[in-house]
Amino acid sequence: MACICFGASVVATRHVVPQTTPIVLAFLRYVIGSLCMFAVLRRRALAPMAQRDRVQVLALGALFFGLFPWSFSASLTHLPAATVALILATIPLVTMALSMLRGTERPSVGLVSGQLLALFGIVLAISPALRSAGDEVARDATQTGSWTGYVLAFTTVCCGAVYNVWSRPLLLRYPSATITSWAMVAGALSLAPLALMQGLAANTRGITPEGWLTVLFLGTLGGAVGFGLWSYALRRSTPSRVAVFLALNPISAIALGVLLLGEPVSLRLFVALAAVLAGIQLATRGTRQGKTGSAPAASR
Repeated sequence: MACICFGASVVATRHVVPQTTPIVLAFLRYVIGSLCMFAVLRRRALAPMAQRDRVQVLALGALFFGLFPWSFSASLTHLPAATVALILATIPLVTMALSMLRGTERPSVGLVSGQLLALFGIVLAISPALRSAGDEVARDATQTGSWTGYVLAFTTVCCGAVYNVWSRPLLLRYPSATITSWAMVAGALSLAPLALMQGLAANTRGITPEGWLTVLFLGTLGGAVGFGLWSYALRRSTPSRVAVFLALNPISAIALGVLLLGEPVSLRLFVALAAVLAGIQLATRGTRQGKTGSAPAASR
């Protein structure tokens, strides 16, 4: 459900971002998401937390809700969207590598095979865009800007993977909604200077009433609900088994683009969806055993 929310957020972002800037839009999204979380949780959001843990939550929030959207937006100014999407599709693999290095979980044939099969499904889904993106990258191969784009995109991948792995010990000690609330606040605060530098007031005047409804969707379902469910899942399973569901993001975004934006549909999409679902099933079929075995290591 979280990944469906994220996929829908991609379509919503594509719809409203021409009316503002990516940074301002991300700032508005996480401000609305934070307000929703605190409005629902009220006093529970202010639950006691060790000072060291609170610092970690804020740092992870600045990384995931602040640096992540900035580096993602910046990478798109240097690389085609399809190339960036493919690089971001490696977040589950990097999450798995970090989780294993940290000792949170152990590798298995099913987990690795499922991750690779889901990645294959993503590549298959976006392959038409990748072909045109490859031509564009080849033309710009001599420009330093393309290398900057790769660095920014890989930074985005690292932000997502680090949050997935390092947030879980905190999620095992505190309610997932509380962690999400404070992390989102940290992200909004870290984006605030960039949004102000870009002209926050000026870049919100052009948002239409329909655009504001889209922004509201991004902050509620795409923000508070989506990331709240994501943290809920991370609390109850291992990072790798949760991260593999990210393969649904581009699939659901393409499907919603077909339904809402009239984009063309092809047999490739259905084959890609089948590959992604099979990969997820393969990677998560041992979730109960993996969850049980990894909790003590994660709590350390």
